Amino acid sequence: MALLRSIVYLIVVLMLLPVVIIIPVALTTVPRISFPPVGIGLRWFAAVLDDPILLRSVGHSFWLAVAAALLGVVIAMPAAFAFERGNFPGRHVVELLLTGPRMIPQIVLALGLLIWLEHLGLAASFPGLLAAHLVLTVPYAFGTLLVSVATLDRRLEWSSAVLGATPLYTFRRVVLPQLKTGVIAALIFGFILSFNNVTLALFISDIGDRTMPVELFNRMYIGGMTPDVPAFAVLLALCGVVLFVMLDLKVGVYRYLAGGR
Repeated sequence: MALLRSIVYLIVVLMLLPVVIIIPVALTTVPRISFPPVGIGLRWFAAVLDDPILLRSVGHSFWLAVAAALLGVVIAMPAAFAFERGNFPGRHVVELLLTGPRMIPQIVLALGLLIWLEHLGLAASFPGLLAAHLVLTVPYAFGTLLVSVATLDRRLEWSSAVLGATPLYTFRRVVLPQLKTGVIAALIFGFILSFNNVTLALFISDIGDRTMPVELFNRMYIGGMTPDVPAFAVLLALCGVVLFVMLDLKVGVYRYLAGGR
């Protein structure tokens, strides 16, 4: 047990090491990447917080990721129920259509979606970009929820129906609590996939309304790696840590995922 715990801690340290090592790089006072840093200061953190274009791209990516994650779960959940409990012709074809985008290189997917969205008049628009990101989030949400649906205890649903509960009430009070772990995991996967995506956004996003990964990519491509990029990465990581801690304190993420209330 002690050996397993030590291995887990080692893995966590290795995962956090790339984030930790950029902190001194972001604290440098010179306009170039240097390690060890030349001087210590918060110049580049202030530059990031005073950059309206970068902050607007972060907000755009955030709301796009929230919408893609939520809609991905909404689309994938009935599909998971239909595939797990239904017996209809072409089930394997439907599964292939839902999970296929994970096997297609994103550059090929981006080109195909760009042509299709241009034909529909949705290229370089938020609805078009959201539709493209749903192609990414739905397969992962479907795979995650399919496992959760397969492990449901149907006896609880039958008992609820026998006691006179409506299907909607049964789903809300009996089924959904059993699916909460899968739903949360699907939302997290979908949010991360959408928020970090570069390829689809690079092809489909509007020039004046770029997402955060595309904005960073363009800056590094044009101006090279400057200290404001690692400074932004540190701030983004801190926001993620603070958000998770706040959620855990208010909601109890670990307790909730473990089955508590």
